[in-house]
This record gives sequence, C-alpha cells and structure tokens, in this order.
Amino acid sequence: MKKKGFVIRKICALVGACLLVGAIATMALWRWDIHRSEARSRYYVDTLQALIPEPQNAVPEERRDNTMSVLSVDGTDLVGIVEIPRYESVLPVCADWGNTSKYPCRFSGSIYDGTMKIGATTQKGQYDFYRELSVGDTVIYTDVEGNRYTFAIKSLRYEKHADQAALQHEDAPLTLFVKNIYSFEYLVLFCDVSY
Repeated sequence: MKKKGFVIRKICALVGACLLVGAIATMALWRWDIHRSEARSRYYVDTLQALIPEPQNAVPEERRDNTMSVLSVDGTDLVGIVEIPRYESVLPVCADWGNTSKYPCRFSGSIYDGTMKIGATTQKGQYDFYRELSVGDTVIYTDVEGNRYTFAIKSLRYEKHADQAALQHEDAPLTLFVKNIYSFEYLVLFCDVSY
C-alpha cells in the first residue's frame, strides 16, 4: 500500500512539474510575441514616416474620390499612422480589416469624408492603456499622403459588440474601437475634428 501511495505521489509531482514548465514556456512565448509585435509596429511607423511627405494639417472634407492611398511595407498594406500623444502611442494602421492583425486596422470608411472607423485591441503595445482614455484626449491620424488630421475624443462608450449599430451611435468623423482581449468588452471612441 505504501508503494502504491509513493508511486501516485511521484506521478502527481511529475505532472505538476510538467504543467509548471508548460506554463512558464507559454508565458515566455507570449512575452516574446508581444515584444516582436511591438518591434514590428515601430518598424512600420518608422518606415511610413520616412516614406510619406512632410505632414501638413488637414481636415476631413468630401472629395470626388474618397479612396485612401495605401503603402505596402514588407507585404503589409498600410493607410497611415494613428497617435494618441498623451500616452506616447504611435501605431501603424493596416489598410483592411483582419481577424488576426496585431496592429490597428481600418474597419470601414475613409478619413477624407469623415466616415473612418479603426479597430484595435488592448494587447500590450496597442491600447493597453484604454481604461485611462478620456473625453478631450487628442487623437492624430496621418495618412500616407502626408495629410495630418487632429481630433479630440468627444465621447466614449463601452459596448458588448462592435457592430454597425454601436459604431454608428454618434456621428463622428473618426471612430476608434478597442477590444479588451481579456473580456467581451469594446470601448468605442467617437472623435471630432480639433482645430
């Protein structure tokens, strides 16, 4: 009987050690992936800043063609850079909505006619500070043509879904939505032009 109890304890200890090693390995891979994503994001921003013309202030206005220009960097199509200066956040914006993007993506619309919606997550290096955002915070969007648009957050809402109803709740020339990757919650930021 003692031998059976000893064997069970050994098996439990071995399983526990394997689980601990697995958890440590998973955490290390997660942190490495975050670091790699942050480095890639900085690379995209630096590359865009080197390629686009000197930014000039602009305001959203109807154009004959509201199609946004795209720059491809290492096979990733980008439409601009979004900044939130208060948090020293500068991120590239991918041209098209993607399910697995590690960077903010244009969900729909165009900056030119004031219908742009950009989605992102709270993963480290994106909007992990999202709970600190508040009305009045400045948001700057620079397109790949060098047009620099300055906005202020006019209102924010927490939603269970980032569907059209939630995103169209208010008329805003720029809407950002941030998914909390640890819960089923979205923060929707409605931004108005700031002069």
